[in-house]
Amino acid sequence: MGFKRYTIHLLATSFIVLTIVPAVNWIVDPFWYFRVVEVPGFNEIKPAYHLYERQVKSALVAKLHPDAIILGSSFSEIGLSPSNAAFADGGRLRGYNLAVPWSHGAELYCYALFSLEQPGLKRLVLGGFGTQAEPCTKYQYLGKPDYTQLLLSKTAFSATLKTLHEQGGRQQSTADGMWTYLRYLKGFRNDRDIMSVFAYTLPKCGSLQKNRGVDIRMINRSKPATDESTAGLRNIIRLAREKNVQLILIDYPKHVTYYEQMRACGRMEDYWSELWRIASIVEQEAGADSHQVEFWTFYGYSEANGERVNAGVPMAERLWQDEAHFNPEVGHVAFDAIFGSKPGFGHKVKTQDFDRMLADIENERRTFLHQNPWVLTELEELRQVAARQKSNPADVQ
Repeated sequence: MGFKRYTIHLLATSFIVLTIVPAVNWIVDPFWYFRVVEVPGFNEIKPAYHLYERQVKSALVAKLHPDAIILGSSFSEIGLSPSNAAFADGGRLRGYNLAVPWSHGAELYCYALFSLEQPGLKRLVLGGFGTQAEPCTKYQYLGKPDYTQLLLSKTAFSATLKTLHEQGGRQQSTADGMWTYLRYLKGFRNDRDIMSVFAYTLPKCGSLQKNRGVDIRMINRSKPATDESTAGLRNIIRLAREKNVQLILIDYPKHVTYYEQMRACGRMEDYWSELWRIASIVEQEAGADSHQVEFWTFYGYSEANGERVNAGVPMAERLWQDEAHFNPEVGHVAFDAIFGSKPGFGHKVKTQDFDRMLADIENERRTFLHQNPWVLTELEELRQVAARQKSNPADVQ
């Protein structure tokens, strides 16, 4: 190849890379960042989005300026919908789900601080939080779009091709940050398939204790320290109050078989001790009767979290995907209880009402188990499946 021909080839390649490729990536928009055009059959389905949401979601929040944000791990991302009418205050608040899978510790803390600094934010729902302050040096990218990655990278172009080629499938993510996880996968159609994922997420413990009650004398009610062990949650609460943002802290709902396994593992006193500690921190920082900062638990035995595992229906039609991942139908009931006028699921945790709340939940459990004897039967079946999975990991779906 002569020098002239080489130069023309180089210039043509550079032109394509610097103009045509970014233009195609911009229009197809595989990561939902630019939002110029959305056409069914062309770019409506975004199959690559979920793989790169950590690089995109916070930048979208900085661009879209939502009024209400949902944070947490995959539990929040799958089950808590920003389109819920009560959460969105009847449509007056524009919501976004900023949750990402496996988010905890430093990442979740830094996402919370980032969210609270967003202009115009009025409401923040935070699930799966810790209490310690964490360094945010690894998360300085939050809110900063990388246009090279979005427009010029091989990753972006591969995602664009994937988007163009996979428009016939089902949407796994939504423009407001939700994720469907296993719900519509074809491999989870019968009870045996679904039992396997429930068993995989069943709490593990060394020995089981049958018919064990909760010993309220073993609940630690000591005053929370005001040191580094609680500085993170205190910082979040103080910033929310300073910014006049309503902050809702959530102890996620779990399936009833999860709770029964936790009880049999002897972990309930530690669980209630932690809830007491968090409620105490909230009251120290915001007051016992604050409506701006609230802490809610969805521990309980009800229709919302009492769905049979052997229900005889495919995953797509269920309320629960496993023992911990709930679908938006359950999230709607939770949000309606917090923000709407439909109480009955969940409790606002307050130290002054703690014993009464605990007694109500224990009564609810006794009634539910009496009316639903399948719970203990299916829990034993789950334990057997979990034991087989432990001896043969390949048995997990």
